[in-house]
Amino acid sequence: MLSLNNLNNSGSIKAFIPRSLLILRNNINVKVNSEGFAAVEIVWENGMVTSINPLEINNTKPKKILFPRFVESHSHFDKSFTWLNFPNLKSNYENALSVNLEEHITRTSKKVIIRAEESLNLALKNGYRAIRTHVDTYDLQDQEIWPKLFKLREKYLSLLSLQFVALAPLEFWSSKNGERLAINLKKYGDLIGGVVVPPFNNQKLMRLLSNMILLANKYELGIDLHIDESSEFPGAGIKLLLKTIKKLKCKVPITCSHLSSISLLKKSEIAKLSKEIAENNIKVIALPLTNFWLLNRDEIALSTIRPVAPIKQLQNACVDVSVGSDNVQDPWYPFGKFDPFYLMSLAIPMLQINPWDRLSISALLTAPSRLLNLSWDGIIKRGCPADFVIVYGKSWADVISGNIKKEVLIKGEYYNK
Repeated sequence: MLSLNNLNNSGSIKAFIPRSLLILRNNINVKVNSEGFAAVEIVWENGMVTSINPLEINNTKPKKILFPRFVESHSHFDKSFTWLNFPNLKSNYENALSVNLEEHITRTSKKVIIRAEESLNLALKNGYRAIRTHVDTYDLQDQEIWPKLFKLREKYLSLLSLQFVALAPLEFWSSKNGERLAINLKKYGDLIGGVVVPPFNNQKLMRLLSNMILLANKYELGIDLHIDESSEFPGAGIKLLLKTIKKLKCKVPITCSHLSSISLLKKSEIAKLSKEIAENNIKVIALPLTNFWLLNRDEIALSTIRPVAPIKQLQNACVDVSVGSDNVQDPWYPFGKFDPFYLMSLAIPMLQINPWDRLSISALLTAPSRLLNLSWDGIIKRGCPADFVIVYGKSWADVISGNIKKEVLIKGEYYNK
């Protein structure tokens, strides 16, 4: 198991912190600047925050901005860094799927673990503390993949939390192999997953979704679905899922990843769907990078319609929405490097979210913690872990500039690997 040496895990720092990420003892007042930053001094001992003291912004202008270590809500370690060998030069969804299936033919547990370790090491260096990753799952895959992934998680446990989603054809969860894997996933607190993208047979899909939900209910598992990742048949998948849930009347934690096409519905329809999603306690992950890259492409003209989950409408309906990175250098997305600041620098302008607003920043910093059901929600307060990312800068422009210097603190110790 990898670990820190814990020889020097006490210290202090003066920095700006987004006010919405900060709780001060006894409701002490703190001054906030126009971009929503509060200036404070944070002290930690033995890897835990012991005090937070406000600073006068007028007299002290820190040159550092402090964030909690980040949480990645949606990734694909198993296929990361496969672009060079399996490029999707057409850059559309259909060809990404075709090339992805070609990669499966050559896939081995050894290759998957090498990709996963490269991904984890980059994620740690760039400031992540927890990650949910989907793993393509099918009957003919190398049977050593899952035992080796579980072992890999143990290796990194002291540095980073890792949650798996077995991403399989929906039919798989109606089979004996699916049930066997579900039992194993239950032992480790992982999830089952699938893809719901139109066109599809409604009756067949309802049956498969029912079997999946009943399996999850039987073994107390969560579900994470790639759903409505499309620019056609807006909202067809989520509507059928909601209908299935209503019919079954059983409570299962469900995450809907993508939900891109519902943004193409009328405002009244989006509002109605958002309300139903909230009433069923479904969490949503918006994935703007791959959606903007793959969906609704036109070889002749730039499309003015870019389907992506309508996070503002969803949040206004009290749906807990996270923003995730999705793929990294694979057939689905040729860019990225497991860096939360790369995600922020693109997602903030793409989604037109203001980082100085509490609700907007929650999708990037606190909602993912709730999604993974972590013990720490990322709010910085006395008694929280000294797990921080420190950026050299004084404004949001510095944070999302794409050219930042940063340091990572894990349990109060600087991470230098």
